[in-house]
Amino acid sequence: MKNKILLVASEFPPGPGGIGHHAWFLAKELAKRELIHIEVLCPKDYASETDVLKFDEVSPFKIHRFSRIKGITYLLRIFKLSKLLFGNSFTHFISSGKFALWLIWIQKIFASKAKTLCILHGSEVNLSNNLLRAFTHSSISKFNTIISVSNFTQSLLPKWILENEQRLHVIPNGLDKSDFVFSNNIVLKGVPALLTVGHVSPRKGQHRLIKALPKLIKQFPQIHYHIVGRPINQKVLEALARKLGVESQITFHGSVKQHKDLWDYYRAADIFVLLSENQPNGDVEGFGIVALEANACGTPVLGAMYCGVEEAVKQKESGFLVDGDNDDEIYQGIQFCVSNQSNLQQKCIDWAEQHNWSRISESFIECL
Repeated sequence: MKNKILLVASEFPPGPGGIGHHAWFLAKELAKRELIHIEVLCPKDYASETDVLKFDEVSPFKIHRFSRIKGITYLLRIFKLSKLLFGNSFTHFISSGKFALWLIWIQKIFASKAKTLCILHGSEVNLSNNLLRAFTHSSISKFNTIISVSNFTQSLLPKWILENEQRLHVIPNGLDKSDFVFSNNIVLKGVPALLTVGHVSPRKGQHRLIKALPKLIKQFPQIHYHIVGRPINQKVLEALARKLGVESQITFHGSVKQHKDLWDYYRAADIFVLLSENQPNGDVEGFGIVALEANACGTPVLGAMYCGVEEAVKQKESGFLVDGDNDDEIYQGIQFCVSNQSNLQQKCIDWAEQHNWSRISESFIECL
C-alpha cells in the first residue's frame, strides 16, 4: 500500500525563494519512491501564468495552485486545502513555510488520522507579533514530527516544545543539481568578484558587505560586488552606496528568470557572500541553500556567524565565517578565500556533495 502525502508549501517554483526550492527538491525525491504518492499545494507567486503552467505540466507529481486575491487570499487557501483533504485519503501531511504551518488546524479537522510533519526554516518560528507567534508555536506543537533545517533554527523554538525531544529532528538543506548546466554567458568584473544571490533585503545582509567596502577597497582596489535577486530593498542599498562613495563598485543584476541561470553567476564569482543578519521581527537565515549551490561550482563562501549560515559553511574548507559587522574579519575572510582559491575549489565541491538531495531525502524517509 502506498503512502499518500500532501505537501503544503508557502513558496514553490517557478517563483523564487529558498523555501520553495527546498519543497520542490524534497517532493521530487519522494516522488521517485515506489511506495510514495505525493501531491503539492502551493502558491503561484512571482511568476507568469504561462511559466507556472509550463512548470506544472512537466512535474513528476500533481501540483495544486492557489492565487492571491486581495482580502480573501487566506480563505481561499483554507477552502482549497479543505477540499483536497476531504476528497482524498492522505496518510501524511507535510507543511513547509509559515502559513502552511497554520493549516495544521484544518488538517486536524478533515484528515485527523494522517501523520503530520513540519519543516522549520527559521523566520517562521519567532514572529514579532505576540499573537501570531503564540499561534505559530501552538501550530508547531500539533505536529507528530518537527524538522528544523539547522540546529540554529531548532534553538529558536520555545522550551516547552524543545522538551519533547522524540519529535525533534535536524535535517540540513539539500543540494539539487538536476539543472546543473553552464552557458558561459556570464562574466563578473572585479578582482575579486564578490556575489550574493537572494532577495535584496535586510535579512540577506547585502548592506553589511556594502558598509565594509570603503575599507576593502584600500586592500583590493579592483574589488566589485554583484547582487542578484528581487530588488525589494535595492533603493535603500543604492543610497547607502552613494553615501559611502562605493556605488561604482556595486552592480545590481535583478532577478534571474530560471533557477538554472544562477549556476553561471556562481561559477563566475571568486567569492560568494552570505552575511545574513538576524532581524528584530524574527526574520532570520535558517541555513542558506545558496551557499551549497555556490560551493557546488567550486566557489568559496564568506558567511555570517550567529545564524544558520554557520551550518552551511565548513570553516576554512568551504569558505570562511565572520562576524558580519566586523570589517576586519570580513577582510580576513576575503583574504583567506583569495589566497587559498585553488586549494578550496575541490573542498567546496566535496562539501556540497555531502548535502546532495539523494542523501538528505533518506533522513526524511526515516522520519515519515
